[in-house]
Amino acid sequence: MKKCLSILAICLFASLAYAQTSSGSWNSRTATYTNTAHGITWKLIDEWTWVGRPILTESTLLKVRNDDTNILIKLGATKGDEGDTDAWDYISMFQSKQYLDMVRAQAKQNDMMFVSSKAVKSQLCGIHAVKTRTDMKKYYPEHKATVHGIEIMYNLYRRGNLYSVTVTALSVLEEDISEFDKIATELFNGFTIK
Repeated sequence: MKKCLSILAICLFASLAYAQTSSGSWNSRTATYTNTAHGITWKLIDEWTWVGRPILTESTLLKVRNDDTNILIKLGATKGDEGDTDAWDYISMFQSKQYLDMVRAQAKQNDMMFVSSKAVKSQLCGIHAVKTRTDMKKYYPEHKATVHGIEIMYNLYRRGNLYSVTVTALSVLEEDISEFDKIATELFNGFTIK
């Protein structure tokens, strides 16, 4: 139980506190992040301008944002157990009351209303991953519009590291949610890990 709570805390902290790039190299011209130590390449949409965000933690590998779409990309790595642990063994952690309480607190901190959080067994790069989707929203009466914050995150283990790969829509109008889902899929398809 202690191990599960530790992993849960690491995942949530990593999802909240990413930064620009602490290792590896970022090529803004091709919108590609490469980290040979971790065997990672992440090719983003190169027609977009990606702006680096401040580094906040040692576990941060990459954090960039596109200001035109308000999409934020985050990548973190935390040292875990030796060997390849199966992320699917921890799916219940992302469905637990403790995790949902932390996500609700995050929504409240961002002055948004928590809508839902769902965790499912998935794969990223052919590796077992837990995919979580968290939805929040806020109504702006002055604009007569509801803005949604949507975070899609994959957590996976590889060579003794826990990786969190995240695409977040910081603010998207209700009618644009399906468009964000398509863009998120395209962005995740650009991620590779060996």
